[in-house]
Amino acid sequence: MCKHYVKLACLAMLAGAFGPAQADTAADTGPLLARTVASTTLPGSGHSWGFITLDAPQDRLLLARRENGLTVVDTARRQAPRTLPDSAGANAVVLVPGADRAYVANMDGTLTVLRLSDLRQLQRIPVSDANLNSAVFDAASNRVIIASGRRAERSTLYLIDPTSDRIVAHQDVDVRKIDPLLVVGDGTLLLPMRDEGAVMRVDAATLAVRDTWRFAGCEQPSALAADIAQRRLFVACRGAAPILVVADLDNGTRIAALPTGHAVNALAYDARLRRILVPSGIDAQLRIVAQDDADHYRVLGDVATRTWAHNMAYDAASQRAYLATMDVTQPAPGPGGKKADPLFHPDSFTVLTLQLEK
Repeated sequence: MCKHYVKLACLAMLAGAFGPAQADTAADTGPLLARTVASTTLPGSGHSWGFITLDAPQDRLLLARRENGLTVVDTARRQAPRTLPDSAGANAVVLVPGADRAYVANMDGTLTVLRLSDLRQLQRIPVSDANLNSAVFDAASNRVIIASGRRAERSTLYLIDPTSDRIVAHQDVDVRKIDPLLVVGDGTLLLPMRDEGAVMRVDAATLAVRDTWRFAGCEQPSALAADIAQRRLFVACRGAAPILVVADLDNGTRIAALPTGHAVNALAYDARLRRILVPSGIDAQLRIVAQDDADHYRVLGDVATRTWAHNMAYDAASQRAYLATMDVTQPAPGPGGKKADPLFHPDSFTVLTLQLEK
């Protein structure tokens, strides 16, 4: 204990002990990377949800909320969200502005055709006896490609002509579950084959398989993004040691790999900021990776999100990321240590808006 006659000396020593640490802490503080600027919570049951689609020209998000339908969120005016009628089962949405169309892949195997300008439903087409999982538009072939959901052994790709709203071809592929497709822009598609541990390259016009790529350390490819200008492919890989693989977009050669969080279901690449966004649902974080050049990458840090925020849409123009999540309870393991299914809380579906820092 400091005596009164040495009190000033003790204070001086304490200041010397604590002062530098505080200065070091301030000096070590780096960029914030991103910040949450909005949080929108919607009513609805607590089961599951599909993907988020950004309609940037209309300042809106299309949320495929499965049993809760297709919900429209205004990102500019913050108007009350609305759910479209007769939209239960919505799992994924693809936009074709040139044809004034939006196509909704549904859990019951049907495809809903919407007029994009006013989101009016035009028809609902039977496609498959299983759910439809993801959808993309390839401008080079002017075709919409829809993928079926998880199957026992094989999945199916469907080609839709947006000028007639008709299915013009389909192709079975040896994939048990096709995660979100990636349009490369050179007339090909890339398919992450999570269960098979590979990425497949397919001709967008004919659906013929061109290549199958495997990457060292990549157990379960689950999401894709690309730097088209520098011909680089980014692959999120789930597994015991999840990683982000960087590969040559033309031949699949692995170039680099970095650690990531768990349960990644989406990726985004910002060419202007030269950043890769990697959302982890289990770790409740958005990892930001810097691209120093085409072959060199480094982790900048992790921004806190929420558990299960693993689906994402990214607007490069505003540099905003939109992530969907719900409150969840994880029950204790059952007999034999079997992991129980998570219980999502009703009326807790939330869209988080994160603004990236420049």
